[in-house]
Amino acid sequence: MKVFPMGTVAAGVNYGTIDGVQCPFFEPNSKAFSHPIHYSLQTLFQNQSILTRKIAEPSLSITYEYTNIYFHEFLQIKECVADVEEAVDTIYVVDLSAGTLPDSMPSWVPHIGWTGLYSSVANMKANYMFLNNSTQWKIGVVNSIVTNTSIQLTVTDNYGDMTEAQAAVVTGNARTHIYPMYECYIVPNSLQNFSVTGYWSNKDSMRGPMWSGSISFTSKYRI
Repeated sequence: MKVFPMGTVAAGVNYGTIDGVQCPFFEPNSKAFSHPIHYSLQTLFQNQSILTRKIAEPSLSITYEYTNIYFHEFLQIKECVADVEEAVDTIYVVDLSAGTLPDSMPSWVPHIGWTGLYSSVANMKANYMFLNNSTQWKIGVVNSIVTNTSIQLTVTDNYGDMTEAQAAVVTGNARTHIYPMYECYIVPNSLQNFSVTGYWSNKDSMRGPMWSGSISFTSKYRI
């Protein structure tokens, strides 16, 4: 499984790899947002009536925006994009704008009041969930749903290093947030939105140009 911006993720570790290099998960420091895309055809007739019809199932657009990130962060984004040949192969993307804090999470079962973003059916909505407490993370497959009550996760593949005990923490600074995760295509030419907007001049390992820009994704399956 490849996850933006980490690359290929594995069991028991909190990073991914791209060309053998360890790459951590980091959130966009400016904003993240998403919105559904509906596909319909409208025909206007002479009497001002309108005929409409759906031409495809709706998909989801996700955008990450960055402001003055370090060069090594931009390089990781750039190499992650190259790893899936930009818009050729899919990559899993966390919708960071749709996160929530569960009321409780016993045994990998987050209890939340709105489950509509998730689906226990593959290739529909968010069939994966990303759990994150800012230090550890875990990816779970949505196994079953009790509508607007709870979601049963399967963590057989064990992607990430979060333990069941850590996931169960829903209060304090180490509390776990949950996010829907979608299989997406990167929007073509997204890297052209980035440009150098500053320079980190301190004499340390971060020294170099700073980059700002945005990258967008479109879900492969219906939402």
